Amino acid sequence: MSLPSHFPMKVAGGKTVNLPSVGFGTWAAGDTGWCKDATLAALKAGYRHLDCAWRYGVDEEVGAAIRESGIPRSEIFVTTKFWPHFAHPDTIELCLDKCLENMGLDYVDLFLAHWPVAMKATSRADLERVRARHAVPPEELGIQKDPETGNEMVDLEYSCKDFGEAVGVKGSYVPNWETLQRLVSTGKTRAVGVSNFSIAQLEELLPYATDVPISCNQIEAHPWLPNTELINFMDKHDIVATCYSPFAGAKPDGQRLTDDETVQEVAKKNDMGVGQCLQSWAVGRGTVPLGKSQGEERIKQNLAVRKLPAEDVKKLDSLKQEGDQGRTVDFGKKWGVTLYR
Repeated sequence: MSLPSHFPMKVAGGKTVNLPSVGFGTWAAGDTGWCKDATLAALKAGYRHLDCAWRYGVDEEVGAAIRESGIPRSEIFVTTKFWPHFAHPDTIELCLDKCLENMGLDYVDLFLAHWPVAMKATSRADLERVRARHAVPPEELGIQKDPETGNEMVDLEYSCKDFGEAVGVKGSYVPNWETLQRLVSTGKTRAVGVSNFSIAQLEELLPYATDVPISCNQIEAHPWLPNTELINFMDKHDIVATCYSPFAGAKPDGQRLTDDETVQEVAKKNDMGVGQCLQSWAVGRGTVPLGKSQGEERIKQNLAVRKLPAEDVKKLDSLKQEGDQGRTVDFGKKWGVTLYR
């Protein structure tokens, strides 16, 4: 049975746009040379939703793939995000401008705050010149380094208020959110939202999200970490859940969701690839998976989602791990903060 090809997403002025229900993720550590060919293969396979971010460092490759595909820009939904050291009312637009310039686009469809925490930048001049690169010191990205801990320096004043409250400091993400909202009127983005925000952090912004809503919250979600409570809250407030790492990352002990016997059993029973099976599970629960692959056949397969039998959905649901044990992406230790409470 078929699954929805699109989900409605609320945008400014009470309007809605159609968000393709399966996206193509463009993040990868290390070498970025794979991205242009993989993104082009995804577009040729039928993907019309690309998930990007300044920090991924692949804007030029994504832009080249869009141009080479020959697909009209209006038919492709492009998301990008600003990294925490741009999280200041004076520099959020700068990050969007850099992304647009590097991709060769006039606008994106969705612009997100990548994390609920802000970092202190070395200077605006540095932010104007830096390029996203992997495996380089924070200062080479324009991020201040805490001389005592060696961590990237958190700016509690412009982080979500719960980070400051934990140490007796007043802060708020609202000034950043209001800056994001104003960008919609510039035409540089059609919608705005957040990523990795908790229920409490969404509640901080919701009173300020009337005419220009929180269109999306991008989160980690997969059978190990279904994030059901958060997604149910988002549904009540018409916030779309897009989901990175739908196949989960590797755990410290090397364990992988894609190697799980139950996942492989369900995939085989339904004549699916493992990634296709996990993305079908995600779309079936009303979320938008953002799987990534470099292989052309697997790229095609992962797009071909279809409805799983109820008993197989229950089998995948049963893989949920306690608390945060299923989480595979957490920068909290690196940043010296507790990201997930």
